[in-house]
This record gives sequence, C-alpha cells and structure tokens, in this order.
Amino acid sequence: MLQVFNNLFKTLHAENIIFCNWKDHHAIDRHLNGDGDLDLFVPIGFKAKFEEIAQLEGYRRVISYQANHDYIEHYFGLDHATSQFVHIHVYFKIITGEHASKNYDLPLENYILKNLDTSSYLPTINIAGKHAIFLIRYFLKIGSIYGLFQYWRESEKYLNEWHSYDHAFNFESIVELGISRNELNEMNKAYESPSFFKKLLLSIKLKRKLKGLRRRAYFWHQIFIMQNLILRVFNRFFLRKQKILIPGIVVAICGLDGSGKSSVVSTLEANFSTHFCTKVFHLGRPASNTFTFFFNLFVAIYSFLKRIRVAKQVALLATPSKNISLIYAMRSVLLAYDRKTQSNKAYSYSRNGYMVICDRYPGLENGKMDSPRIPANESRGLAYQFCYNLEQKLYRSIKQAKFIFHLSVPLEIAIHRNSLRNKFGKETEDELRERFFVNSDAKFLGENYHTIDASTSFSTVLKQVLDGVWYSKNWN
Repeated sequence: MLQVFNNLFKTLHAENIIFCNWKDHHAIDRHLNGDGDLDLFVPIGFKAKFEEIAQLEGYRRVISYQANHDYIEHYFGLDHATSQFVHIHVYFKIITGEHASKNYDLPLENYILKNLDTSSYLPTINIAGKHAIFLIRYFLKIGSIYGLFQYWRESEKYLNEWHSYDHAFNFESIVELGISRNELNEMNKAYESPSFFKKLLLSIKLKRKLKGLRRRAYFWHQIFIMQNLILRVFNRFFLRKQKILIPGIVVAICGLDGSGKSSVVSTLEANFSTHFCTKVFHLGRPASNTFTFFFNLFVAIYSFLKRIRVAKQVALLATPSKNISLIYAMRSVLLAYDRKTQSNKAYSYSRNGYMVICDRYPGLENGKMDSPRIPANESRGLAYQFCYNLEQKLYRSIKQAKFIFHLSVPLEIAIHRNSLRNKFGKETEDELRERFFVNSDAKFLGENYHTIDASTSFSTVLKQVLDGVWYSKNWN
C-alpha cells in the first residue's frame, strides 16, 4: 500500500469516519499500489469531514469533464515517496447503473453498514454483500444497447471480480431495495447461465422494480445518454480533456540556459497531462499574436541580416545598449505585448481548471532576463519615450504566476550542460557567460517564489517542484 493511502486511512480511522471499498474488490491490491482507481463509499453524513481530512492529507478534488455525477467525487493524491499520482472515486451515495449515466440512486447505506467487514485496514463489505451488490450493478448495466456497449468494454474486469468471490454462502434479502433472497438467487443463476436473453429479461425486471429510484425519467434518461455520447466522442477526438482541477493554477519554471528548466517543463507536462487538463506556454519567446506576427517576422529577418553583417556581434536580449535603435525599442514593446497576451491566456486556462506550466515568466527589473529591455533615456525623442513607457506599463500589468520555481546552477555546470544539448542555434559559451553575469540575481513575477538548487540530480529537482506545487497550502 502506498503511503498516501495509508496516511488517509489512518486519519479517517482516528476521526471515526465510516468508509469502505464497495466495488472492484478483486483489484484492491493493485489499486492500493497506485494502479487504477480506488472506489470508496463514505456515508453522506461524513462528507464535510471527509473533504476536510482529504485536503489535509494532500488530496485535491477534481471534476471529470465527461462523467460528472452528483454524490460521486474524484480525488487525486501524490505519493511523497514515489511521486506517483493516485485516484480515488468517493461515493457519498450509491449512484450506479449504466456506466455513462449512473441513473439509479440506491439507498444502500444501512445495508452496507450491516455487512461491513472491518478486519482489514481498508474496510470492505462481507462476502454476501459484495456478491449481492455485484449482481445488482450488473443487471442495471446491461438493459440497453448503450449500456451493453459500455459493459462489454470492461467485461473482463467484471469477470475477474466475479471469479474472485467465494460463492459458498446464502443470500440475505435486501430490504432497502425490496429484493428478496429468491430474487438474488435467480439473478445469480441467470448470471452463470449462457443465455443472454435470460439476463436481459432479468435486467428489465430489475429496472422496473427499482423504477422509483431512478434519477431521471425514461425520456430524460435517453436525452442524457445522447448528450453524453456526443460529449464523449467530441472530447475523444477534439478536446481531449482530462480531469479538471479545482481551481486551476499557473506554475512557471525559470532559470538561465543550462539550468534544466526545459526538461523540468516537459516532464511536468508528461506527469500532469496523464490525469489533468494541462497546457504549456513559452513566455521567454512567446508566440506572436495576430497583431504582432507580421512586424515580428520583419524584425526577425532584419536582425538575422544584421548579425551576418556584423561578425561575432553578441546581440543579447537582456543587455541592451543605451543607444538602441527605435526598431529595437518597437520590437521590445511587441515582445512585452506578446508576453502579456500569453500570460492572459495562461490565466484564462487556469480559470477553466487547467494546470498551466510556463517555460520562463516575465520580471520587472530593467535589462534582466524576460524583463523590460528599453533603457530609460530622457535625451531620446517622443517615439522612444512612448515605447519606453508602454513597455513598462505592459510588464507591470502582467499578473503574477501562482508559483515560480527558479532553477539555479553555477556557471560552469550551465556551460557543460549547454555543450551537451542538441539544439539548433543554441547559445555560445561567451553568450552564456554574459547572460550569467547580467541575470544571476534576476527575479520573476510570482506570488510564491521557490529557488531550487538545480545542480543536484534531475529527479531531485523534479521532486522538489512536484511536491512544492501539490502540497502547497497556497494553491487555493
């Protein structure tokens, strides 16, 4: 069992919170080691206290974009030792039925509590209760074409769960649902029968019996299924959204060349995008927008031709001369505008529940990396003064990143790492030395600022960033 689960269960027991694993019992060992989703039942009366404990233990609630149901919530935790994400489905009521719609609200709290098995650290349901609930879930799932399709996709999982049960027991009636012992025995025989027609008839019979427990009437249920199907198809092929964070967040990885920031950004994206809606923005060299595209293209060509004419000219963006050209000043304003636009987009995504990871982030110290580039010079003309004031205004209007992780390395390590990079147009050693001299004390716009020694191993740096984001009390 991963420590992130152990810590949660320990606190729940200490606070006398009732909870148990209520389905997918065959895979419990795999789930407790972080493979798959753990399904817990927590009575609705303990909901507020459970949420408080989960947050204290480092779990964060998320929303499923295509499968969001009342009384079912998703929590993700990060195991400190392994840096592995874990996922818990928490049912505050037994909401079940067809996979996509879960159209039945079954009043099974008392039944589960009567059949609770507390012999293990993670409480579960006794043999008879597991078996009976499995049969009810199965026959509620297969009563429609869409339900069958969803079931067949996971049929192997249900077979494995069925075969994991000890079948040598006698059913007891489920008074809460009005289902007798004989009816459960009939369902049991039908499940083991090769006749699918018999299964289908029992499914229809059970659904009629539980009609009063439906969450949606027949017509509205069909409408919901169609809408959900369209949503799933659209999401699968176009949106490709994962879980939505509550709230989303903007995290920036900053540092000089050779500090490892690009590797950290790409690995963070890989880790988070597996589970959550994730977006990466590059604010060091931001993408041009519609307004700046053509001018930036013209200036880029002009700068390229100028570098060819002037041999070994080091045109460092962070160290402008006081005699910069008006073209350079205009380009600096457009760069500030692009950074402002990209930071606005980053926060727009975060407001929609995204984990936004920024490769570099603006600062306010004139002449430093990713900061204003136009020097103050009162002797220059009105056009220059306009560019200077506008650039300052744009940078000061950029919202701070929620978290800045500033990776710091000694110059010689940065030079060595840069020599190993396979990158077109990478910086020369002289350029790196100049950048290091100018930017060693640069600071960037962040509410929560973390400076990390990036001369250690990559795994150590990555772990510090992951833990710094996930376990922070300043996320919300």
